[in-house]
Amino acid sequence: MRAAGLLSFCAVLVGCTREPVESLCPELVEGDLVITEIAGPQTGNDTPPWIELYNASGAPVDLYGVKLRFRRLDGSTETPVLVRRSLEVAPGSYTVLGLDSDADPDAHIDYGFASDFHTSWLSSAAIDVEACGVRVDRAMYSSLPRAGSYALGVTPPTADANDLPTNWCTDATVDSGNVPGSPQQANPACP
Repeated sequence: MRAAGLLSFCAVLVGCTREPVESLCPELVEGDLVITEIAGPQTGNDTPPWIELYNASGAPVDLYGVKLRFRRLDGSTETPVLVRRSLEVAPGSYTVLGLDSDADPDAHIDYGFASDFHTSWLSSAAIDVEACGVRVDRAMYSSLPRAGSYALGVTPPTADANDLPTNWCTDATVDSGNVPGSPQQANPACP
């Protein structure tokens, strides 16, 4: 009741000329986005760690407001990351979010989340993708390759496929720019 009175007072005193802040809540359901690749710190390489998402929704998706939760497998710590600007992802395409500055990210990173990520990269983790409080996808790993990436080797990627550890393998590719794996494109099939 006190808050309502204060808001009424604000409206009378200054006219509250601004519109309410728009909710940043993309309407996604489970499986619309799929985690398809994870690259951690690399041996002898300063390329920032990153994750790749695939848009399986069949429609364009703006990631503005999507939350990533990096959690230890035992649940002891969590690092939340929020996509803080518009980032349109076409249906059937891949986008990369990385531990880099969003002002000037590496060429293979579409969105840099270094301003939110205040810990070291987890050597084993569960990564959740959430929108509007709904978990859209989760991927888990117990270790990451130090040369290459941990890649979902299923095409087209699905949230059900990335739940199965046998569908994940090391993509040992490292391009001429020392970028591990196959960011922004389909992964090779797992052997």
